Amino acid sequence: MNASAPPVVEAEGLAFGYASGGGLVRVDLRVGAGETVVVEGVSGAGKSTLVALLGLILEPAGGTLRIGGTEVGGLSVRERDLLRRWAVGIVLQDLGLLSFLSAWENVAAAFGPGFARHEAEARAALEELGMERLADARVGELSGGQRQRVAVARAAVKEPVLVLADEPTSGLDPANAQGVTGALRRCADRGAAVVIVTHDRAVAAGCDRRYALVDGVLTGVREGGLV
Repeated sequence: MNASAPPVVEAEGLAFGYASGGGLVRVDLRVGAGETVVVEGVSGAGKSTLVALLGLILEPAGGTLRIGGTEVGGLSVRERDLLRRWAVGIVLQDLGLLSFLSAWENVAAAFGPGFARHEAEARAALEELGMERLADARVGELSGGQRQRVAVARAAVKEPVLVLADEPTSGLDPANAQGVTGALRRCADRGAAVVIVTHDRAVAAGCDRRYALVDGVLTGVREGGLV
């Protein structure tokens, strides 16, 4: 991370709770352009909630959040939606792909209405992931690993400043997992801040910094244990 540049992600005291219990107690996190950060934790620790907060899907109950220098707390719903659309790429656990669309159409859909105008960008993003021969295939006809790569291509196609990936290698064989993590690494090489939530130790080992969510609190991890 360039020490003189402002962080792409800057969260301080970020908190969120559910009526049924659980959530996040405190998250302090700074991620710079070109950095890859991994967040680990047991199931139910709040990792997916953190992705939803950083991805502007959920509104925090406390704390502050800046994305690309923009203070999120003061934005209207429309302004939040616009910031998410152009600044953030997200790979969710359920992928959120539309089975009746082709692979390239799903990727181009990241641009919103009139996505057909972005066919060339979508096909190029799929080619980078070795999916060029399946660009015209319906997503419903693809394997799990292939759908995962389509989801990564969709997240990366607009070259957002922030890329979030929630368990991006879950259920993938080593070869497919390596392809997905390589694509996320290339997002960072192009200048994006990349935050990956995972149980996969091989993925964690390849990231610049590691964090753990324990009892709703985000804590830095170094070799030998928590910071």
